[in-house]
Amino acid sequence: MANAVTLVLADHHVLVAEGLGMLLDAEDDLVVLDLAHHTGQAVESAAEHRPAVLVLDADLPTSELTETLAAAKAASPTTKLLVLSGDAYPETTAAVLTSGADGCLAKDRSSRQVATAIRQLAAGEQAVLAAAQPAPGRDSSVQLRVRTLTPREREFLGLLAIGWSNRRIAGAMHLSYLTVRSHMQNLLLKLGVHSQLEALAFAVEHGIVEARGTLGGERRSA
Repeated sequence: MANAVTLVLADHHVLVAEGLGMLLDAEDDLVVLDLAHHTGQAVESAAEHRPAVLVLDADLPTSELTETLAAAKAASPTTKLLVLSGDAYPETTAAVLTSGADGCLAKDRSSRQVATAIRQLAAGEQAVLAAAQPAPGRDSSVQLRVRTLTPREREFLGLLAIGWSNRRIAGAMHLSYLTVRSHMQNLLLKLGVHSQLEALAFAVEHGIVEARGTLGGERRSA
């Protein structure tokens, strides 16, 4: 139909992508143009099809979410980016939005709720539906982990919070990409998290950075 909302769906689980794709494509006003299963496919499909909405699994392999979002936006600037996150507590949702997404939904939502979010984004609205329950409490070592962050690690978190990728951080700091990756891995180990998205969520939750990209009360320029 002429006013249908076009979309590309990217999930690293083939069965999930195919199942959700069929359910969304069955909606009268939604058209699934393509399915992707890793970052490269998602970005290539966005560039080829220029969908109204790109629905992205937060844990696509081969790239951090911030890099995936930046690449997808560069490939198709008018496409809205909806992230489906397995951990969509409020602080994680804030981190996803800070990373460059236009919307974020918890993966436990129904296909009807995903369809509604797609329509909202296509209409120029923000679509956010986090997990209903609060995030589980952090252990007593949280403050120790925060205090042991170096100025360089805090700076990295601040740059992640304004949507910078590892490659952009490397270029700005005159470091190699591998050096930045090594620093990031050390940062994840220190915070006790498993991804840069989780690190950013931790930083937002504990006031190291703010959701709109400030560090220590001072806004950084991109």
